[in-house]
Amino acid sequence: MTTVQPPVTRLFPDTGVQVPLQGLYLRHRLHLQGRADKPCVFSNFVSSLDGRIATASDTSTTRTVPPAIANLRDWRLYQELAAQADVLVTSGRYFRQGLVGEQQDRLPVSRDPAYADIHAWREAQGLRAQPDVAILSGSLDIPLETLEPYRQRRIIVITGAAADPADADRLQDAGIEVVRAGHGTQVDGSEIISKLSALGYRSIYAVAGPAVFRTLLSANRLDRLYLTITQQLLGGDEFDTLTRGAAFTPALGMSLVSLYHDPHAPPGAGQLLAVFEPRP
Repeated sequence: MTTVQPPVTRLFPDTGVQVPLQGLYLRHRLHLQGRADKPCVFSNFVSSLDGRIATASDTSTTRTVPPAIANLRDWRLYQELAAQADVLVTSGRYFRQGLVGEQQDRLPVSRDPAYADIHAWREAQGLRAQPDVAILSGSLDIPLETLEPYRQRRIIVITGAAADPADADRLQDAGIEVVRAGHGTQVDGSEIISKLSALGYRSIYAVAGPAVFRTLLSANRLDRLYLTITQQLLGGDEFDTLTRGAAFTPALGMSLVSLYHDPHAPPGAGQLLAVFEPRP
C-alpha cells in the first residue's frame, strides 16, 4: 500500500500551487515523447547546493551518493522516471561497484511495495514489467555475476569499435548482446542513441554518472535533465559533479521547464525539484 506523502509547492510556472509528490513526474509521459527518428533521452541527478553528486569516504573504494542528500522523496521521483523508460543506460562502473557492494540500489523500477502504484501505472501504459538495460563500457570489464538480477530484462552492452574481441566474446557467450557504437574503445553519444533507436527504443533514461552524462551532452543527444538540489552544503575535496572533462565552449545553455520546492526532505534542509531542457 502506497503511503501518502505531503505535497510540494510549484515555483515555476504558476507560483504557489501545491501538487502531490506522487505522480509529479509520471504526468510528463516521457514514454510517449520519442519517435523512431528521435527517441526521448533524459537523465537525472541529486546534488547538494555546492554541486556534490558523489563523494569519497573512508568506507568505500569508489565515490558514492552522499547519505546526507539521499532521501526517499527524491527516490520516489527516480522510480517515476524509470517507469517511463523503455531502456536504462548505465555504465560498467555501476556493475563493478556491485561487485564490492557499493551500488546505491538495484536498477529500477524497485519491487518495494511502496512503489506498487508505479508498477500498476507502467502496466496500464502497456509497457513491459521492467525497462531493458544498456551498459556503456569501453573496457568490457563487467562482472557477469552482477548481471544475474537483470536476466529477465534484455541486456545490451555498448562499446567502441576497437574493444577487445575476446572480451566481447566472453559477454556474448554468456548471452549478453554486444553492440559497437564509436571509434577506438570509447563510445560515441550520437551513435549510442542511434543504435538504441534502431533497436526500437523510444524512451531512453540515462542513470549513470558524469562521464555518461557528458557523452550525451557532447553529442547533443539529451532532451531533458531532472535535477534535485538539496539545500545543503557538504564541502569536501574528493567529489563528482554533473559533468567532467574539458570545458564546453560555448557553455551549454539550459531552459527551465519547471521548479518545485519540497520542504519535507532532507531533514533540516528541503530540496528543489528542477527540470531543464537544452536551449536550441
